[in-house]
Amino acid sequence: MKTTSNLFVLIFSVLFAPSLYSQGEIQGKLINEKGESMSFVNTLLLNAKDSTFVKGDISADDGSFIISGIAPGSYLVQLSMMGYQTQYTPPNIIYSNEKIDLKISVMREDAQLLNEIEVTAKKPLFEQKIDRLVVNVQNSIISAGGTALEVLERSPGVIVNQQSGGITLVGKEGVIIMINGKRNYTPVSSLVQLLSGMSADNIEKIELITTPPANFEAEGNAGFINIVLKENANEGFNGGFAVSGGYGDGDISSASTNFNYRKDRFNFFGNYSFSRDARIQQIQFYRSILKDGALVETQTKSHREPAQRNHFMRLGFDYQITDKTALGGLISGYDNKWSMDALNSNQVRTNEVIDTLIEIENDEINQWKHFMGNLSLQHNFNKNTSLNLNADYLYYNGDNPTNYLNSYFNSDGALLYDSQTRSGKITPINLWVGTIDFSKTINDNIKFQAGLKGTLSTFENDVTVEEFISNSWVVDEELTNSSDLDEKIGAAYTSFDIKVDEKTDAKIGLRYEYTSSNLSTVEIPNLVDRKYGNFFPSVFISRKLDDNNNVNFSYSRRITRPGFKEMAPFVYFIDPTTFFAGNPAIQPAISNNFKMDFRHKTVLFSIQYSKEDSSIVRFQNEYDAEKERNLLVSSNLKYLKTASFMIAFPWEITDWWQMQANILGIWQKNVGYVDDELTSISQKNVRISGGQNFQLPSNFSLEISGFYQSKSLWGTVVMKGFGGLNAGIQKTLNGNHGKLSFNVTDILNTYKWKFTQDVPSQNLNYNSEVDFARTTFKLTYTRTFGNSKLKEARNKTTASEDERKRVN
Repeated sequence: MKTTSNLFVLIFSVLFAPSLYSQGEIQGKLINEKGESMSFVNTLLLNAKDSTFVKGDISADDGSFIISGIAPGSYLVQLSMMGYQTQYTPPNIIYSNEKIDLKISVMREDAQLLNEIEVTAKKPLFEQKIDRLVVNVQNSIISAGGTALEVLERSPGVIVNQQSGGITLVGKEGVIIMINGKRNYTPVSSLVQLLSGMSADNIEKIELITTPPANFEAEGNAGFINIVLKENANEGFNGGFAVSGGYGDGDISSASTNFNYRKDRFNFFGNYSFSRDARIQQIQFYRSILKDGALVETQTKSHREPAQRNHFMRLGFDYQITDKTALGGLISGYDNKWSMDALNSNQVRTNEVIDTLIEIENDEINQWKHFMGNLSLQHNFNKNTSLNLNADYLYYNGDNPTNYLNSYFNSDGALLYDSQTRSGKITPINLWVGTIDFSKTINDNIKFQAGLKGTLSTFENDVTVEEFISNSWVVDEELTNSSDLDEKIGAAYTSFDIKVDEKTDAKIGLRYEYTSSNLSTVEIPNLVDRKYGNFFPSVFISRKLDDNNNVNFSYSRRITRPGFKEMAPFVYFIDPTTFFAGNPAIQPAISNNFKMDFRHKTVLFSIQYSKEDSSIVRFQNEYDAEKERNLLVSSNLKYLKTASFMIAFPWEITDWWQMQANILGIWQKNVGYVDDELTSISQKNVRISGGQNFQLPSNFSLEISGFYQSKSLWGTVVMKGFGGLNAGIQKTLNGNHGKLSFNVTDILNTYKWKFTQDVPSQNLNYNSEVDFARTTFKLTYTRTFGNSKLKEARNKTTASEDERKRVN
């Protein structure tokens, strides 16, 4: 590792020598009126002629700052920090290789600011940055009282499939969810439940990262979605709370609070949220198949009365042991319980004549509990060198019992017989994760990073299906199964941030991951036993053309590993003719991703292209003719090609009216095997989203947002077009009395999922409609408490915060 690092430094030093040497430097030290060192002071180098910004720095813990790499010329330095008077140094003339020491400067408090100023700056709802789109949730009126899932569904380029539980980003599956920069390992099938239980009132922002650098895991073809929770850097005790209630063909309510206590070297923080959603759900399925010359049609309608109850909690601390060493700890957990009573009517027709009628009454509970503990230690050897250690333990447990009462009727509606079935699924998951991250700023133009990561995980899945026969429960041996998965992943990465010249920045990285997976069942040990290693390079280049134009290029190689549920060879009962089946033969997918951005002022144009070999597609329909049942399985395509373009532009029409528009176009080509025959499906689709924000008199504000998604692909299933319109109004109460918001989501009641699939080789046609959303009215009250006066904040260096910095 050391030899490789030195080689990289030597190569880059030679290539970029003109930019690295023969330049001047200004340094100094800052103290307050008590003689104490002042850290985190903005030190900006300005051109003495016209005061234009040249470059800047932030003072270190000891108050020192260094601005290097300065071309010859005349400059002045601006020193500023909230709560202190802004100061300017006299102009200084820099000659080649000259170093100027400004000695000690005293920062003087601005008494009026310290007593009166509060942070009121408001960011736009959408911020398009070089490598990600930021959704500022806390500034959205419509998001008040909502959930993280609802915010994601309204985010540009994000599609949440509530039928399969999958999430796509810019048309690609394989999204990794992070909370405050730390990966969440909840199984894909339970992500929707997790996100629907997370209050939007506790979320600061959501970051959509499509081309992650080398220090991110290589897992996830589509990239990362990072949910950043609210935190507060003010001194003393402070926080906020929110309560919400509403109705949309069922009640919906939530409550949340967050707090922070910061004193000297110690910081203690936390948040808690509760939510309940009891809105009615409707699902319809239709399947037709030509069997022995006869057309057999099956139509199912499901009326579901669910109740989802969620608790989410997070507590943490950080302690600055010395000026250079910080210790952090974090625990978090949730208890999400989804319960449902449903009435399902199933009609079977042969050549358009009713053959059988089935009514299914079922009740289901799907409860997931989670606990996470983290310890971190960060040591700054000096201003330019740091080491960060993390150790995490994560535990998940899923319990999913379901009871079915199946009543069979003839074509005249006369009862033939009843049958009872029950199923259960218990899934405990344990994970141990350790990381070491090293960072060193070699000089003003090169920063080096390297790290190691190890993950050990154990998954268990016990599925039981029983039928009530002759007054006793009899196990269905075919559908009952027990599996366990042991997986080990080791990773190492290195990366360089390079300042090529005044207008060009580059980031080059290489990551290696080695995976060992073993899946066993009671009947078949070592059913899947795989060991493989892969290199994952990444390149990022940014070039500033002028003050109004910027261009960026990025490349990354990524992997999507199959989930446990996708590999395990069990068959899971859904209804008497529909089952979910695992696929032990499924393989990991590897993708190569390219992206280019061009920014003109605030308008962004982005183009992306990726090819994913052995792409994993979930919830694909297969018909088992021998047993006359429909299987939902995961499988590999031969490859998936995706090309997309995005235009994002904010527009400030007046000082009281702002808008944001996003246009995303996607082309996809799926090539895969159906009954050993190579088939190809191509699809073009577009997603248009945007919002209008109005600042009205008397502290009122209004927000309107909406989107339209045209017909698109989900594996080999076609999803029809749909859209939604939302609006909200907010009143900021005088004094510190909070905000009152009223919003309406899905105003036109058009947020419905419609799927269709044709498999000519099996004479199979499939259609479905999922309606999990209703026009919903919500009233939300939010308020902050405690100290809101901005004070000098120390540097928080917990493990999760450090990860968060890497994605900011």
